[in-house]
Amino acid sequence: MPANFQVKLSPAALHALEQSIAPERLARYRADSGGDLAAALVLYEWNIAIAEAFYSPLQTLEVIIRNAVGERLRVAYGQNWYAPGQASALRYPLPDMLSKAVAELTGRQIQPDHNRVLAELNFGFWAGALSRRYETDLWRPHLRHAFPHAPSPFLRKDVHEPLERLRRLRNRIAHHEPIYTRNLADDFADILRLVGWVSPDAATWVAATSRVNIVLGQHP
Repeated sequence: MPANFQVKLSPAALHALEQSIAPERLARYRADSGGDLAAALVLYEWNIAIAEAFYSPLQTLEVIIRNAVGERLRVAYGQNWYAPGQASALRYPLPDMLSKAVAELTGRQIQPDHNRVLAELNFGFWAGALSRRYETDLWRPHLRHAFPHAPSPFLRKDVHEPLERLRRLRNRIAHHEPIYTRNLADDFADILRLVGWVSPDAATWVAATSRVNIVLGQHP
């Protein structure tokens, strides 16, 4: 376990740290540490470390998914698929998210194009685009093209369900919430599987460069 997980603090320093972080914020960690404040702070620090370790693979997943899904939207609805009414199958809230992305770009005096709009849209858009409401219009003709290395048989929900779980994980990390109660090994396996269905080489790279398994092995 890294040295920073083994910092020894006096009772006064522990109390001061608890007050600085907020007792309410540490309450769950403390409850799961048998009421031991020092152990709760170790768990809190480990939660930060594992969240940090997940940041890179989640970022890579988001970029790869948005490129894969975005390309199918471009093929299905044209180069300007993001223009109002162009992607006619999209339903609320996706058109509103598209309009906001385009407005953000134009507000910065940036001409919207396919790649710029992709980069402006968030994880929620891509998870939403893979929901069952687009099963017929978008994914029956395009799913295998977006995920060429997926197994057979292969269904849209095989992507959407883990992607939605990972979206929630990403949101918890972004809001500095506890993630240590999740099955994080399964989450990481989901990332590698989804990335691998688009690009096995990318999945190999994520696995080789990620610190997730190292930090998982340091769970206090």
